[in-house]
Amino acid sequence: MTGSGRADRRRRADPRRLAATGTAALLLVLALAGCASGPAPAPDPDDPIAAARELVDAGGVVKSGDATATCGEFVLPQGVELDPAALDCLADASVAGASAELAWAYPTTEGDPIVSFAFVRPGVEGVETYTTTAFDSHGGGAVGSWSGTLCPDPRDVYGEGDCRLLLEG
Repeated sequence: MTGSGRADRRRRADPRRLAATGTAALLLVLALAGCASGPAPAPDPDDPIAAARELVDAGGVVKSGDATATCGEFVLPQGVELDPAALDCLADASVAGASAELAWAYPTTEGDPIVSFAFVRPGVEGVETYTTTAFDSHGGGAVGSWSGTLCPDPRDVYGEGDCRLLLEG
């Protein structure tokens, strides 16, 4: 046998080696895919609002907002509701044809933050509210866990009235 015959045998693909390599590649692809759509990282407990703005799937209006300049940002303790003055702020801006934003986080029973953003702006009748459950380890807990409503009453940030669903994820 010549030297080239041995080289040909070495170059031929070993089916067992190919299967192992293919399996390893498939596992790597699946692992990376799981990372892309898996649970969101835990939010900063001191600022879940900022953490929600940083989520990869947060909408442009959420990412670029700054509610502190208008109606405020609130991290509420268990059992505490939004101050009615914050809702009045949204309503006043809506009546004036101005833009305003309100952001708040409230804990689930287990203490995980649910984060919401409400917007009024010229050309929009009422209030748009976007909420993420990405940090809720018992009910949402995944990137893509956003919902949105458009309600004609600018104070209806909870979507209790005659509202239209904008987004559900």
